[in-house]
Amino acid sequence: MPKDHQTPAPNTTGSNSRLRRFGRMALSTATFSINVGLAAAAVMIGVTTIQMRAEEKPSVDPSPLAVVDVFTPDWETGYDVERSFVGRLEPARSTDLAFELSGTVREVRVDEGDLVEEGAVIAVLDTRSIEADRRRQVANRQAAESDRELAMLTLNRRQLLKDNGHVSAQVLDEARLTLSRLDATIAQIDAAIENIDINLDKAVLKAPFSGRVGERLLDDGATASPATPVLRLLESSRPTVRIGLSPEVVDRLDKSQTHDIQISARTFKASLSALRPDLQTRTRTIEALFILDTPEATPAFGRLAELSVFERVETEGAWIPVSALKEGPRGLWTVLTVAKDVDQAAPGQAYVVLREAVEVLHAEEGRAFVRGTLTPDSRIVRDGVHRVVVGQAVDLAKAGG
Repeated sequence: MPKDHQTPAPNTTGSNSRLRRFGRMALSTATFSINVGLAAAAVMIGVTTIQMRAEEKPSVDPSPLAVVDVFTPDWETGYDVERSFVGRLEPARSTDLAFELSGTVREVRVDEGDLVEEGAVIAVLDTRSIEADRRRQVANRQAAESDRELAMLTLNRRQLLKDNGHVSAQVLDEARLTLSRLDATIAQIDAAIENIDINLDKAVLKAPFSGRVGERLLDDGATASPATPVLRLLESSRPTVRIGLSPEVVDRLDKSQTHDIQISARTFKASLSALRPDLQTRTRTIEALFILDTPEATPAFGRLAELSVFERVETEGAWIPVSALKEGPRGLWTVLTVAKDVDQAAPGQAYVVLREAVEVLHAEEGRAFVRGTLTPDSRIVRDGVHRVVVGQAVDLAKAGG
């Protein structure tokens, strides 16, 4: 056969190359499918495990409920407010004793703090010159009495002569007027002696009332002038407390009752003695005078005295302990109460904590008078309000339940 008509040989190289590419693709696809299947299986296993663990219920014991002490408030129609008024202890009478005459103080017979009785001699002046003047006036009176006796005898004689017609009427009148002039002279001398006696009495300074000597201002040998104080005398038998009270309190004072007045940490019984009729413009108070019932144990004058008066405020409310109060928003006050929890069916959780708003009207000695959204049946948490919160389930203490 001719050479040009020979059949060509098949191309085996291209076929092998295509087979290799196809094999690699099939291997990659199988590997990817296997990885995806493994991942999906892992996800399914994890989800199943989480669901199984979530369905499991651990055996955990429930925690015990908080125990609170509660009380039911006693409602009242009002409360008493104690108001205190401060005054000063002073003597019922106080005077600065002085001589009315000028002279030298011969003797001061009392000292500061001495107790003197009414009429006791406190001090005396030197009265030698006054006594000499009195002796002179007494001598003048004796001379005037002698002259009067002579004038009386002369008048009697001339009356007898006039009756016999031996003397004129003028001579009789002269004798009568001479006697009258001597009577007037004796009266003047008597008045002078009485004035000297008065001055002698004024030269002795006496206590006008019983009391204690306060400040001593002059000593023996000092020169006293009129109205110059020698000492100050304080009446101690009726110690008086002067206190300024508001007109509202004065209107409620009862004179028949006794009042407690505290002086130097001691309480004294006192009775209302008098009220001044005027109102002090600076303090807007009326001064009241109280007499202490026990003057023998009275402290020193000038001490501060305190009178306590109770004033009734009519308003409904209840007394609660301060420990039950809890500060609320914007400066308000609240209390915690407990009520039966109707939505809770589990045993042992029958009470829940609630909040009630209150207004504090008055507070004293660990308790407060309040009003607000409380009711007479409210059960108020007595203390420990910081241990529970609103909505918390609690149990009641046996004493308060």
